[in-house]
Amino acid sequence: MRNFRYAYLLIFYLFLGGVAMGEAIPQAVQKLIDQGEYAKAREALRDAAEDMAISENDRQDLLWEAERLRRFPFDFNLKADDVLIQIQRDIPGATMEDVDAWTKEGALESLLIDGTRYYYRRAVRNLFLLNKKAMERRSSKSTESKTPKVTKDGIVTDMRIHAKNALEARKKASSSLITPQRFRVDFNLGVKPGEVPKGQTIRCWLPFPKECPTQTDIKIIRSVPEKVFIAPNESEHRTVYLEQPSGGDQPTTFSLSFEYTAWAFVEPVDPNTIKPYDTNSEVYKNYTAERPPHIVFTPDIRSQAREICGNETNPYLKAKKIFEWVYENIPWSGAIEYCLVRNLSMRTLLRKTGDCGMQGLLFISLCRVSGIPARWQSGWSLRPARENMHDWTQIYIEPYGWLYADPSHGFMESEDPEIKWFNFGNFDRYRLIVNSDYGMELNPPKIHFRSDPVDFQRGEVEWSGGNLYFNQWTYNCEMTPIATKE
Repeated sequence: MRNFRYAYLLIFYLFLGGVAMGEAIPQAVQKLIDQGEYAKAREALRDAAEDMAISENDRQDLLWEAERLRRFPFDFNLKADDVLIQIQRDIPGATMEDVDAWTKEGALESLLIDGTRYYYRRAVRNLFLLNKKAMERRSSKSTESKTPKVTKDGIVTDMRIHAKNALEARKKASSSLITPQRFRVDFNLGVKPGEVPKGQTIRCWLPFPKECPTQTDIKIIRSVPEKVFIAPNESEHRTVYLEQPSGGDQPTTFSLSFEYTAWAFVEPVDPNTIKPYDTNSEVYKNYTAERPPHIVFTPDIRSQAREICGNETNPYLKAKKIFEWVYENIPWSGAIEYCLVRNLSMRTLLRKTGDCGMQGLLFISLCRVSGIPARWQSGWSLRPARENMHDWTQIYIEPYGWLYADPSHGFMESEDPEIKWFNFGNFDRYRLIVNSDYGMELNPPKIHFRSDPVDFQRGEVEWSGGNLYFNQWTYNCEMTPIATKE
């Protein structure tokens, strides 16, 4: 495959999200990175980190950049021939010329790493999600799963039914919290054999639900090992911490089972009752502020927000416009690990695609720059038959307080506007809330770099020799609704 000499700086700019690397990164090293010389850049970064004249913060920046570059090959692990084989499963007549063309236009996400072009491990899947020409040539069209709308135990699988029921329940209730659902969660994390010498202590953090109005009655059922430390509820990333000796050439398994009750949240909003913000309040100052590196009011962010909101002054209606724009213009696609991206919201805006966390951070950035307090939440979506890690957001609207907004789930297909817009302002009960912010410290703190420095959903693991990255362990999360009729 020919080596495309196009926009290497732009490609890396997209990965960094438009934010320049720290001043501690030497220009010569930056040049190596831009040229795809990752091995040489990592060696130079480690050498620069040994300079006794630099600050400890700069040293950590250099070491983190070297570690970040080490991780790219785990996400970019396909060669052109691998990509062609995958494409030909759906387009039998596809050729290497197609791969070259889609690579050149950026439809197939790739990077030049140490002289070889590698493709993102989900590049082909994303191609068929985002590229119209590829979708049109596809011979085998995927069809929507024909799952039942309601299972025999009364659990709703069609979220439109849940939304309708929740909206109806709210009309009869005095509280915005309605239709509770009990869940059992069984989480297992297994460190692979041979990753840690036998007998060495492995430290493990697993996700645990935060006690909040939409999440109550939390109870641990069992854990392995039995001794656990539960992070305080005010921790932004709520965890259960466990440790045990490595099994050496045998897997080392950590497990946690718990139950909790989740509540739907429905709060009817009349735009005519919206009040102005107290711009001196802590909520306003904290949640309309920039927070580098992922919430930065770049010229592109400012311009896009002005274009979306126009002359609208009502903060609720402005947020509604932003929600609609993100859902309609930023389609979901599989995303590279967050640790590889310097500015997630800018990457999402530039590429015009991203996963739920990227969509959420872009929504938060556009809201904040428009004077609307917005913040992050994440954990898991427990929608039956579609359980997965998930991120969403909240917006603060006077006099209603914090409302929910899930721009990734976006609109529901319905002629009823209340159901269609359910994910703006309301909250379904099929959630596990673990995080009330992103990029915060774990409790107890990790010693080594995190595998995901932004989100916390799969867990984190380390030992005295360093962090254990995602390729060194497996995880499994099973959610069991405890029968509750709608």
